[in-house]
Amino acid sequence: MIAETETDTAQIAMKGGDQLWFARPHAGLATAGALPDAAPRQGRFAHKRRRARAQAEVQRRLSEHLLDPAQLELFPAPPRDWTRLDTTRPPALTAAAAELVADFMTYMRGRGWNTDSFSGSVRTLRIVTGHLGAEVPIQETDIRAPASMRTTLHGPRVVNYLRLRGLLEAQQPSDPCIARARQHASTVSHPAFAAALHAFIDVLLGQGSTSSRPRSPKTVENYVVAVLPTLEAWTADGLTDPRQITKKHIEAAPDPLTGDQARRLHTSLRSLFRALKRERLIFRDPARGVSLTVSRPLPAALPSDRLAGLLDKVDDPRDRLMAALVAVYALLPGQLVRLLRTDLDRSKGRLRLRRPGRMDHLVYLDAFTLRLATAWELQRHRRWPDSSNPHFFVTRNTAVDDSGPPISAGVVQKTFERLGLRAGALRVDRIYDEARHGADPVRLMELFGLSNLAATRYVLSAHPEKKNGPIAP
Repeated sequence: MIAETETDTAQIAMKGGDQLWFARPHAGLATAGALPDAAPRQGRFAHKRRRARAQAEVQRRLSEHLLDPAQLELFPAPPRDWTRLDTTRPPALTAAAAELVADFMTYMRGRGWNTDSFSGSVRTLRIVTGHLGAEVPIQETDIRAPASMRTTLHGPRVVNYLRLRGLLEAQQPSDPCIARARQHASTVSHPAFAAALHAFIDVLLGQGSTSSRPRSPKTVENYVVAVLPTLEAWTADGLTDPRQITKKHIEAAPDPLTGDQARRLHTSLRSLFRALKRERLIFRDPARGVSLTVSRPLPAALPSDRLAGLLDKVDDPRDRLMAALVAVYALLPGQLVRLLRTDLDRSKGRLRLRRPGRMDHLVYLDAFTLRLATAWELQRHRRWPDSSNPHFFVTRNTAVDDSGPPISAGVVQKTFERLGLRAGALRVDRIYDEARHGADPVRLMELFGLSNLAATRYVLSAHPEKKNGPIAP
């Protein structure tokens, strides 16, 4: 059989029941029975592979562990073990699960995301819904566990999507600082001191026998970390119970330390034994009445060469704005983390700083800082136009998280590490420079929201000749 025109796509010859796919004729002629070249062989093999995949898809069965919405919970079940998860051949999807996966991809396209870049999230939802179904809300641990075991699976966007759809059974939130404090308390060698530390943590969180104002999670962690070496040293000396600690032990504990470390240990020990006394775990408070005299370093300015060209060292609009807010307006890193989008009023050039337990502090921005804030807002809208995070500063992870979490303190820390400065040192330099030019503590209180004692310390540090004047404490 001879092909007469070049428009013929292929010729098929039957031989022994086999089909030979011939190539497109080059010169208008192709002889029947000619051996196929490499391209037709690849086409034939690809056809067989597609047919084999289609047959394997048909042969897939539904999972035996689908959750039944009509089945009531008899007792709390332990977390599922996903360590033996086989991701190569997930079970077939039910109609509801297939619709959920398709809707998830539509949701990602609607948010402006590239679905090819988030194939790990799609695979995670495909695997979990294949095993558990989509008729019952899925536990958050069942999403995060597979994603933590394999780098090709991703869980945060799946968690946010299921939360929006009402198909997520969220787990109890745990603060990382509290988790680390509990872990530190469990590492104490003697069980009596370990139990005392856990009771101390409960009191700091307001969960003791008597209700009290809870401390911040970071404060709880700092207190526990500060007293750990002292407790281990007492255990090595043969002390096995907090009731054996005397006033002499408390006074001798800060001796090897100086400065802030000694003051931090002294404060932590007083808080620890006051909490144990209130919980009636000890008969008397050995730390009561123990005072500590330490020298507090005075605020000092930074060398001018370290501040020259500070904003030129970073190109990202977010990092430039963070550096300007600390270098010009002396904001604390924690204040940068907690800033909301509604706190900035560009029409009036004001920035509101929310201070829990105190009045809000208003900062009036100059034209340069307002331009930096506008550049950051434009970049944020360009990269994440549908972001619902209410916080002013976001990252690529928090911007797409519909729960609206703030950025971590590590983001601010890394920004100033690239500048070669600590945010705290830059803040002190700014306040010290203002005190050196103004020498008015009331002005420092209005500009930076300082207390009267802190403002006076800055003025006395910048003007030692006023130490015996009317503003001396």
